[in-house]
Amino acid sequence: MSASKLGRVGTLLFNSYVFLISLILIFPLAVVLLISFDTASYIKFPPSGFQWNWYLTLTDNPTFVLSFINSLIVATASTAISLLVGVPAAVVIARRDFPGRNFIYGLCLSSLTIPWIVYGVALLFLWSAVGLQLSIWTLIFGHTVIGAPYVLRTAVAVLADMPTSYERGARSLGAGALRTFFTITLPLMSAGIRAGAAFAFIISFVNIPVSLFVTTFDNITMPVAVFNYMQYNFDPGVAAFSIIQLIVITLFIGLAARAART
Repeated sequence: MSASKLGRVGTLLFNSYVFLISLILIFPLAVVLLISFDTASYIKFPPSGFQWNWYLTLTDNPTFVLSFINSLIVATASTAISLLVGVPAAVVIARRDFPGRNFIYGLCLSSLTIPWIVYGVALLFLWSAVGLQLSIWTLIFGHTVIGAPYVLRTAVAVLADMPTSYERGARSLGAGALRTFFTITLPLMSAGIRAGAAFAFIISFVNIPVSLFVTTFDNITMPVAVFNYMQYNFDPGVAAFSIIQLIVITLFIGLAARAART
């Protein structure tokens, strides 16, 4: 068999493998999507009919509405704080040479390696020890700690590939440190910042282990609402609610992918 035929066979096998893996990943989501339009009053597959009723009645459930609003607030706030913390930290780590820099960088990324459920339990013990009541602020803090490393990591990665000559040129022309940062450094690292922000938002929006331990009923988020709802109900309404969450996540994944290409 010639090299060209071998190459075509290899390409065909690789494409088939990628298609199979994609099908395995997409199939559960497709099942949830189909169930969300079912006419039955309980979850089953295959669906017995098609209707929009489960989507139209989502707003009739106050817990779903409250959790959706809370998830948007918490994800937006934690992402904003992650940017305020992560971007300056990335500049210091990538542009400054000081003792223990690698250790501090690794410490800042440590929450990426700790299981979220362990982190959630630790936060619960911490707030109990200091006598702080659980609120939306404790939830935002928890999501910020797990989201900020994504901003830090993507920002450092961009700065590592960016030459310092632009910044040195601006400084040599009389620009101060702040002006150089806002006019040169920040625009050049914007792709990494956007990608990190999208990741931080997604991580917050889908997080359940941390949210379970540091939230209250008034501050319940979408994943926790779905978890609680399915303990006592088994209707397609939860599938419709999950699809709404999936749409929001998909939008931010698209933003992250677009930022990575620019």
